[in-house]
Amino acid sequence: MVPEILRRISNIARFGTITETKSADGKALARVRVGERVTDFLPVMSFSNSFRRHWIPIRPGEQALVVSPFGEADSGIIFRGIFNRSQKEPSGSGDTTEIIEWEDGTRITIDTAAKTIKIDASGSASVVAAGPVSITCANATIAADTVTIDAAVTDITGDLSVGGGITDARGDLTNFSTTDGAGRA
Repeated sequence: MVPEILRRISNIARFGTITETKSADGKALARVRVGERVTDFLPVMSFSNSFRRHWIPIRPGEQALVVSPFGEADSGIIFRGIFNRSQKEPSGSGDTTEIIEWEDGTRITIDTAAKTIKIDASGSASVVAAGPVSITCANATIAADTVTIDAAVTDITGDLSVGGGITDARGDLTNFSTTDGAGRA
């Protein structure tokens, strides 16, 4: 009886490395190598409830903690994402800075001390909304080679200052000339 109790106690919480996943099948299940043994497929702790679901792909090689409340190594749950020598904290991490960094270099940084949010996308980015989008700030800068507005601009309540020329479908508005000979009102 004592050896059985000791075996169960030693299996309550064990560190290991994820070796295989079933996430491609839509299941948050994985196997973990703990010492010389590989577990059965066990559920992986994730963020999911009726309010929000957050999927982060499970990858072989991740360090994890297998918690088996009753000491049965094949009936536990996997807690994953442990920082280690090969998976260190992202550069810039700190006591007031939260960073999410993906393998392609895309990063979201939130610094509560500096009161800043920074999004560095390694590719394109878009915002899609079913309703109106509002941006409120003291100043805004758009640095781009080309800006395309695919909608009517209906209201500019402040001054408009332009450092270059302005043209429309009928011609040059900067010097008030037109290509069709029509006059401007």
